[in-house]
Amino acid sequence: MRKTVISRRRLTLSGIGLCALVALSGCAAALPLPSGPQAEAKIMPLEESFAIADQLAEDLAFPPMDLETMQWLDRLQGELAEDANFGSPAISNDRSTVTIIWYGTPSARLEELVAQAPETLTVVIQPAVFIPAELTELTQRAVTTPGLVLGAEVAMGSPAPDASGITIGIVELPVGHTLEQLGIAFAQALQRPDVTVTVEVSGTIVPFNS
Repeated sequence: MRKTVISRRRLTLSGIGLCALVALSGCAAALPLPSGPQAEAKIMPLEESFAIADQLAEDLAFPPMDLETMQWLDRLQGELAEDANFGSPAISNDRSTVTIIWYGTPSARLEELVAQAPETLTVVIQPAVFIPAELTELTQRAVTTPGLVLGAEVAMGSPAPDASGITIGIVELPVGHTLEQLGIAFAQALQRPDVTVTVEVSGTIVPFNS
């Protein structure tokens, strides 16, 4: 996949591979959804709490972001958060490259904001497979619609960071089914068989803002 790469405000095309990415907090995550009522939550198992603590410790080993980069990222998200084509920005472990997921032709405002990026920062615009806002809506429906797929209790969900599909976590795997079969079933139930739905067994219900 070809990506638009902007460094020191010069626009070029490049097929470079992405650096290992982490989300703005230090680990990959989807763009936060608007605030609102939350679904019921269960207490996280102790072993999962330890896993999160280990991840946080690993994140602290990365170099911190400088203030200029943080302010620019805040402005980027603040001004483009309502654009349906805007996905999750992510920054490389060494804090030198920011990747922006975008569906379709970059808007004039996106190009303006990228041109305002810190001089030392490389900005990559990666084309999204699907419209990020549509994936967020599909994820919300999957999490908040009871009995969407018979026998599968949904615990959590999130759009893929690169907007290539969605991931759904279920409490347990129903007898006689595979995760792949459930992925197809969820896609059909959501009336989007073209979207890749990855199903995982999470075992824990996580609140989802609606």
